[in-house]
Amino acid sequence: MGRVFIVGWDGATFDLIEPWIAEGKLPNIAEVWNGGSHGELQSTLPPMTFPAWSSFMTGKNPAKHGIYDFTRQRPGTYDLEFVNGGQRKAPSFWKLLSDAGKRVISISVPCTFPPEPVNGVMLSGFDAAGLGGSSSKLDARGMYPRAVYDELERELDGHPIGSFPIQEINQGRAEAAVQKILDVIGRKAATAKYLMQNYEWDCAMILFGESDGAGHHFWKYCDHRSPQFTAEPASMRDSILRVYQELDRQLGELKQLLPFDTTLLMMSDHGFGGVSNTVIYPNCWLREQQMLQFRGGVSKWMSRRLDALKLFAVAVLPNGVQKFLSRFARTQLGGIEAKVRYGIINWSETKAFFEENPYYPALRINLKGRQPQGTVEPGEEYEQLRSELIQRLEEWRHPVSGERIVEKAYRREEVYEGASLDEAPDIVVKWATHEEYTYAFRVSSKSRTLQWIEELDPKRQDNMAFFSGKSGSHRDNGIFLAEGPEVIAGKTINGARIIDMAPTILHLLGVPTPADMDGRALIEVLEGEAASPMEIGAAAGAVAEVETETYTEEDKVVINERLRALGYID
Repeated sequence: MGRVFIVGWDGATFDLIEPWIAEGKLPNIAEVWNGGSHGELQSTLPPMTFPAWSSFMTGKNPAKHGIYDFTRQRPGTYDLEFVNGGQRKAPSFWKLLSDAGKRVISISVPCTFPPEPVNGVMLSGFDAAGLGGSSSKLDARGMYPRAVYDELERELDGHPIGSFPIQEINQGRAEAAVQKILDVIGRKAATAKYLMQNYEWDCAMILFGESDGAGHHFWKYCDHRSPQFTAEPASMRDSILRVYQELDRQLGELKQLLPFDTTLLMMSDHGFGGVSNTVIYPNCWLREQQMLQFRGGVSKWMSRRLDALKLFAVAVLPNGVQKFLSRFARTQLGGIEAKVRYGIINWSETKAFFEENPYYPALRINLKGRQPQGTVEPGEEYEQLRSELIQRLEEWRHPVSGERIVEKAYRREEVYEGASLDEAPDIVVKWATHEEYTYAFRVSSKSRTLQWIEELDPKRQDNMAFFSGKSGSHRDNGIFLAEGPEVIAGKTINGARIIDMAPTILHLLGVPTPADMDGRALIEVLEGEAASPMEIGAAAGAVAEVETETYTEEDKVVINERLRALGYID
């Protein structure tokens, strides 16, 4: 039985890769493309980082692993708390491989903090606690075994969590932001090369989140059709290409280290595209539909002031000051972020509300017995309200173009299935695009007129902070490529899903796929013995959440900074 090596390029899209391959700009991924199989990889709905990577590593839909977003509501409250791998309720394929006696290495995959005890090495992704702010290094808490920390400090000066160049961008130093990203790619690759050469492994993986960050920050420089197109500095026109080229260069060097019997898998958790300058305030629309009411002016003012304070802290204050302030921010997201999102809502007069995250606002019913000030009765009233809201969402139109605002709205049970279904949003929204660009979503307290739609000039000073990290956003389909001794050359695969990755990896390593996984092994790209039917084993079942607090208050400030740097919270 051979080995499996997985390279993740977060947010990578064939919309960029395929033409660059044709132009000879990405020679190493071109070699994988031509020498193996490839196809689009369908993400989760919605295509968000945490649920997508959790589905990748478990082979299960979010209702089975329990991860829907970067945050979740605390039971019995409207407050929010951070989510990480400790809340995942399904074992990863690294754990399943370890239990089968296989040796594993996992580097920088999101939603793997705290790291699982594995037969090998696990370095957590950007949800990990770390040292410092936007230039964080992973500390021992994010490593298994913890002894690896001292080794990596000694040999490589540590392992970077990510680049997160928010301060460079806010200071107008775009080129410095690019160089920071390129540097982190090299440092992450150095970790992978070191571990692959100094530890035994059957399955190893390295995830580069920098392709995602570059898309969020730099799309406006590279797409001349974008409503946010920014012509200066001219050197930024090829900024995303330069990031992909560095990823491609490191791919070539990593391939040189692979034993001959290795199957190489490449993938991304979702695709990428541009963001419009048309902004939607979802809860303002619900107010127009008489499903939600706002409170008075003081609440709106307070919500705006709290958000302005957060922006100032992330963009301007040194990390040491942020840490000092964090000692007084004891509820962090639970208090401040919830008040920013929900501070203006009059709960006693509200039937439904959007969780107004900047990319995929999710719709929840204000349900009696679940929400502390619920107004909707469970049962018949709940179901009737969901039906009415779905109809209205699918009838929602752009006031000028007549385009759909919502492509499709689903009851949660139409999308998800599993023991954690009750934690899902009540209605799952598949948002439409506006002239091929996704809408920008903003908390309704920012709407000066309480109208639900507005066009904003991204270059105006008072809008720049909002659009920072939001010139590009996720699309439904990521990338999948496979190359190796048992992979069919020149084959295009259709219908591959991110939940198929874990069963495929287990199959390639001769480990049965648990019966409760939702995915399947992609045997259609394989030949020889590897093309035999997938072996089904006993259900993996659920795992318990980590009950101890995994973040200090200082950690929460840093995690908040990272999520804002990527545009994932407003």
